[in-house]
Amino acid sequence: MSNNQSVGVNKLLLVSTILLILFGVAVVYTASAPAAIKKYGDPEFYLKAHCSKVLIAFVAMFVASRVDYSIWKKAARPVFIVGCALTLAAVLVGPTINGANRWIWGIQPSEILKFGFILMVATKLSDAGTEIKSLKCSIIQPGIPFLIAAILLALQPNFSMVGMFAGIFTIMLLVAGANFKHMLKSYGIAAGAGTVVVMLKELVKAISGSKDKPIYQHVKDRFGAFYASGDPAMQTELVKKKMYQTQQSLEALGNGGILGTGVGNSAHKLGYLPEAHKDVVYSVVGEEFGVVGTLAVLAAFSILFYQGFEIARNSTTRFGKYLAVALTVSLFFNFLVHVCVSTGLMPTTGQPLPFISYGGTNLIVAGLFIGILLNISKAGTGKKLTEPYMGGINTDTYTIGGFNITRAET
Repeated sequence: MSNNQSVGVNKLLLVSTILLILFGVAVVYTASAPAAIKKYGDPEFYLKAHCSKVLIAFVAMFVASRVDYSIWKKAARPVFIVGCALTLAAVLVGPTINGANRWIWGIQPSEILKFGFILMVATKLSDAGTEIKSLKCSIIQPGIPFLIAAILLALQPNFSMVGMFAGIFTIMLLVAGANFKHMLKSYGIAAGAGTVVVMLKELVKAISGSKDKPIYQHVKDRFGAFYASGDPAMQTELVKKKMYQTQQSLEALGNGGILGTGVGNSAHKLGYLPEAHKDVVYSVVGEEFGVVGTLAVLAAFSILFYQGFEIARNSTTRFGKYLAVALTVSLFFNFLVHVCVSTGLMPTTGQPLPFISYGGTNLIVAGLFIGILLNISKAGTGKKLTEPYMGGINTDTYTIGGFNITRAET
């Protein structure tokens, strides 16, 4: 067990998270001030709203770090049901923004659904015991929550989130030592089910006379624009429109140079960079703080992710191990997609940079995730959990980063 985990909570994880959140407050203020003045006449409008979410995130982190993580195994089903209900409500009665229904009552239900989904899958896998290689325990039982979540997200539609759920699910199965052949078959079934759902939704839209662009056309346009962006001969008006945010993001990063233009001196946030304080805040960091600032942010996230996986490796229970891996991977995927979109390595999609982007449901849930990781890192937590014996089961097939990520309980 590492020294920072031997007494109390994992201090490196805690410090890196606090630094990222505090840095995010400063970045949100400088990135949002022009838009806040234009829309509300108050340069601190978004800052005030963000700080209220930061406070809630800190409270969630503190409470979760003090509550034994074994409670989340009991809460898995209720949290998942609430996430499903809110996601369905967003689809049925939520506002339509850019052709998608992803919000309800100021909440982004997919974040709550993600937490419930992680708890459900971790519960099912930790309870599998010696049956982990069977189709029932390694795929069907944990796969049902994934299938339900994927269908609800496809109805929004939110395919980037479906991809994240699939990535989290895959890594959890690999960590648990699930049968790889069963995994491939289950993904084929899930893809087919998702396709049917999308087709049914398009049929309903056609019958109702909706003039909204078909989902497949929206996806095709976005990926087509991304593919064509590097070829001047293919620069149609549609491509330019779809890639506007990406090009502005790259220009902002290039304008920052090594040391940046200085705090508050970003030119692209003055109406040129859409959602500067949300979807591409990393580009504002690059412009105002330069390469030095972006590398510092990457270093802080690297520490955070490494400590998350260390906590998983040192967990004394399978539920704690699977939960810690999933929470860390979830934050990593948000980070990865945001940075890749900001640097033009992926098509544009609205994913926040954890702890730094303008706050909302994602910030609060991320704070909760860190709190749970901190609790798992404490010595003596999780003793209330009872898990089936796994002696004699070969679960040490997979390795990541040079160490075994599965371990049979003795």
